[in-house]
Amino acid sequence: MIATTVVDEIRRMLREGRLSQRKIAVRLSVSRGTVNAVAQGKRPDYSAHRRREDDDVTLPMGVPVRCSGCGGLVQMPCLLCYIRIRMKSKKAANQNHCTRSSRGTTAATSRG
Repeated sequence: MIATTVVDEIRRMLREGRLSQRKIAVRLSVSRGTVNAVAQGKRPDYSAHRRREDDDVTLPMGVPVRCSGCGGLVQMPCLLCYIRIRMKSKKAANQNHCTRSSRGTTAATSRG
């Protein structure tokens, strides 16, 4: 999937009409098929289908730097660290849920 900013740039260049689809593709480093799909309106608008949970994620920008969390050379904010933190919290929530359920079941079994 290509960024919505690239799609917007393709649409802008097509509206201007100064460059061919082939030249637009070369200039933006995308395939001619992608430019053609945007020109014909066949490319779905992925930005309209974004999930609500991704709204709080800031897209990485700028020059790559070393992440203080994982040490990787990334564009900040580090999405890898964000995903790792999110996965840990989901895993902890699932374990906590399972622990509560098993305690309740054990207590009910021992009573009866």
